Amino acid sequence: MKRLWKYLLWTLVILLLVVAVVLYIVPYYLKQREIQAAQADLALLAIQSRPSSSLKNGIDALWLLEFRTKDDAERADLMKRFGSDIRYHQDTLKQNQELQGRRIADLALYNESLGCSERMAECLNAIRADLPKFKAEVEKNAELLANMDELANYDIFIPKEWSSDDDSLAIPFSKFSWVAAYGSKAAAVDWAAGKEREAWQRVCRNIKIGRDLLHNAPGMIYVETGTEAIRRNTDLAAQMLYEKPEWANRLPSECDGMFETLTANEQSTCSAISSEFQMMGNFTRKRENGPFDLMQDQLRALIDSGMRTEDIRSTIPLIRPNLDSAHTQALYAPHFAHFCKPETKVALDADRKMPSVQKSRLDNFEHKWACIDNSIGCLQAAIMVPDFDYVHRLQDTAMRQRAFQAALELYRLPAGKRRAALESVLAKHSSPSRQLRWDEQQKVVDFEIYEPNNRPQAVKLNLEN
Repeated sequence: MKRLWKYLLWTLVILLLVVAVVLYIVPYYLKQREIQAAQADLALLAIQSRPSSSLKNGIDALWLLEFRTKDDAERADLMKRFGSDIRYHQDTLKQNQELQGRRIADLALYNESLGCSERMAECLNAIRADLPKFKAEVEKNAELLANMDELANYDIFIPKEWSSDDDSLAIPFSKFSWVAAYGSKAAAVDWAAGKEREAWQRVCRNIKIGRDLLHNAPGMIYVETGTEAIRRNTDLAAQMLYEKPEWANRLPSECDGMFETLTANEQSTCSAISSEFQMMGNFTRKRENGPFDLMQDQLRALIDSGMRTEDIRSTIPLIRPNLDSAHTQALYAPHFAHFCKPETKVALDADRKMPSVQKSRLDNFEHKWACIDNSIGCLQAAIMVPDFDYVHRLQDTAMRQRAFQAALELYRLPAGKRRAALESVLAKHSSPSRQLRWDEQQKVVDFEIYEPNNRPQAVKLNLEN
């Protein structure tokens, strides 16, 4: 009997050792191996480009867009005193008598009036059909538009207070919709009302703001807003030239350099994606100690989306709910670092279509074993990789600028010489990878589109007048 108990005890010890090896030691080793394999990508994402101190940062002016302020010093003081409420506590902000006394617009109330057709020719038609109404709207928002014009005096828009542990970088969403859409609408009203020089000045200021939002962008919303501002205003500029080609030879100084093709650095989404990666890492680290509720939320969301429980379990072994932020970041890193690799700049310089991020199929046995020690993180990385293929829209925006430059050069020629010069001018402004093409039927300059669902990018061209 004594020998039996001894045998059972040793059997139990061996079983416990096997369990420890299977569930803890081996998963830990495999997990560390995957973290080590991601070091090169993690290092790329850790590089934080620091903008020159000589660049003017307009983030305070952006946050205070709907308030009456006189200069940078006053804006800095207001953000120092009330920045937390402005960024995070809108309900508290409404009780702030000093700021409410400075308010010149309630952006939320006007969002429905931002709309103007995606095609600026249609927008102009709508404005001309009811010009008094649109003029009254622009006059009502004159102070707000003056604040928007002021944004063109800055070089970058970078948060000042974002700490390395912040997982909720406050973003001025309501301001972005105005920057992206309303500036071009106001310029269109100017043009329709016969204020042609003012329209060109506003168009070019809007494009400058859009380009500045791309520099050292601290999040994809900055990139999206900047791209949309550039697209809308370049579209309007093309329509304005189509209607009155004589403006090609007398653009105001505000337009100097604004229609030049976006550089590879301006097209790069690396800075924005690195910031998104850092925020996601901070979010994960703060939740390492309480993963069970997070696991439940993740599973509920997956089941609600139609994914069957057996499919979820076949993806990641859910033996025990746990979260390892370092391992999770290592799994995400290849998807994010894809846009920061040295070959990215080469591709953008050559205007080659950036390859889409291929979702890693981490379904081999060793990876699943490693995920025993990070079931939540592996579940996220397996099915929730963000889609950052927005770079294709940037590439198409840059190509459209090339088409606009070709149109601008042709408009600077006498009408009788434009058709003869068409082929050589289009070739001159084509990219190394895409050709500008003349569509005789539609009377537009177009090109191959890289983003399948992108908005129309063709530039109307008046060769005859």
